[in-house]
Amino acid sequence: MDINDQSRERRDVLKPGQNDPILQSLEQYWQTLRNAQQLPARTEIAPSKIDRALPYAFILQRVAPGTCRFRVAGQRLHDLLKMDARGMPLTTLFHPDARAQVQQLLEEAFTGPAIVSIPLSSPGSMLRPTLTGAMLLLPLRDRENKATRMLGALVTDQDGGTRPRRFVIPAGARIRHEPIGIQLAAAQLIPRLHEKRPDAERPALKLVVNNG
Repeated sequence: MDINDQSRERRDVLKPGQNDPILQSLEQYWQTLRNAQQLPARTEIAPSKIDRALPYAFILQRVAPGTCRFRVAGQRLHDLLKMDARGMPLTTLFHPDARAQVQQLLEEAFTGPAIVSIPLSSPGSMLRPTLTGAMLLLPLRDRENKATRMLGALVTDQDGGTRPRRFVIPAGARIRHEPIGIQLAAAQLIPRLHEKRPDAERPALKLVVNNG
């Protein structure tokens, strides 16, 4: 197989956004749970229904405008960060120069609410290849019918290597922003004194570890 064939094969494996089979299967499941007036509820997400996407999947909690933390994160997120992502801000995955744009896109996904899909790139070096990928964000409602949770997934075209990876949004990339067209209660983000820490909630998704 020559270099052109290898490049073509990588493009076939990863088609950003809607066309990636893993992201597509996760969005299809999310769509089966929603109706014309409501987002899917955080409590409706069943790991057994997204087993193909589970290693790439995560659930976020919005804790402030533009800021959210991982409540649950699949094994591939651990592999990219080289640490447990739970409790960490989503922006941990990004280079500092990209974080303001990511925060803006997050806020649009939560407050729209909207489906957002973002093409990603992690710059390479002499010792490791450039990674390309995509992240899908699908808003969820909490028990108070507020969009404070997010189901998502991040896929890349190959393994991240032995060191932590950080991503940017490529210049000129086409970002999918699809408003859902429903109104939800405004989210109250000021934590109550008796609330548990974000990472204290028992996750509905299990962290899948693949040692194979």
